[in-house]
Amino acid sequence: MDWNWFFSSLSQSAAAIVGIFGAFIITKILSNQAAFAEKTNRMRELLVLAQRVVDDASDLSIDWYNKRIAEREIDRLNDLLERHSDETPEQLYDRLKFSIFIEKHVALQIIGNVIESRNQRIEKEQEVARKRLEERSRRGGGFAAFAEIASPVFDTRGPLNTQLGPALEKERDAIDLVVRNARHHIRLARDFLDTVRGNPESSPQITYALTLITALFYVGVVYPLSFMPTRMDTAPVLSLGAFIDIAFSLRGALLTAVSAIFTGILAMFFAMNVRMKYQPQEIQKLVEFSSLGAYSKFFQVMDENENATSPPC
Repeated sequence: MDWNWFFSSLSQSAAAIVGIFGAFIITKILSNQAAFAEKTNRMRELLVLAQRVVDDASDLSIDWYNKRIAEREIDRLNDLLERHSDETPEQLYDRLKFSIFIEKHVALQIIGNVIESRNQRIEKEQEVARKRLEERSRRGGGFAAFAEIASPVFDTRGPLNTQLGPALEKERDAIDLVVRNARHHIRLARDFLDTVRGNPESSPQITYALTLITALFYVGVVYPLSFMPTRMDTAPVLSLGAFIDIAFSLRGALLTAVSAIFTGILAMFFAMNVRMKYQPQEIQKLVEFSSLGAYSKFFQVMDENENATSPPC
């Protein structure tokens, strides 16, 4: 049997397989690297844009807006209590239009405080009127004293500042603009997170394929060539001594050099494939920016109020 023909055919066939699959895998790695670099730049761009929305939200006067709306609703609440004094704070809350950026429990607490303050004021005024009645009864005040205690308690609150209306509308328009920008950026962040979840560019299948190609190169190409040339009247023998003789010969030196270069090339692409993983800190930051609360605490309150299907303005 001509072992030279066998080893030559085996090494050529294996080299062709290594070349075809190696070229395909390397092309795929280079393609993944381009996509990875593009997505990395896009992720950092999204983080910068998110920070700009945060800065825009911090420039808003939402706290001032909440206080002015609360003052307006307290004024309306005092009017409502004249007609609906028997209603609960929840029922009164549904009639009012507190700012959507105020927590519902805070609004209910405000309503409760107003009701308690009103009741205390009424009791105090009735007590004063009752003392006056007793004093005038002793002096013979008669019907006039009775009319005084029976008369309704009038609210002495001053009129609401109507000049704040345009300023409130302007501030609300500015707030709505930033909210729209935040919602738009949230959609962009969520769509982008779907494309990078699991580090798709760093494929474990490519890692396995590179490992198998390296093994095929040594077993199917380098090892058969180490037996050539072989005399036709002899058969190849596997022994440690033969391996040492081949390793320290010119043939072994050439095979070692080729193997080292090829292995180095595969190792480089192997490392490229493994390193194509997105920074966990940047991914986590982008995940945080996929919710309204990351842009402003007031936006988080608005989101909770909307999810609770409450009717604040």
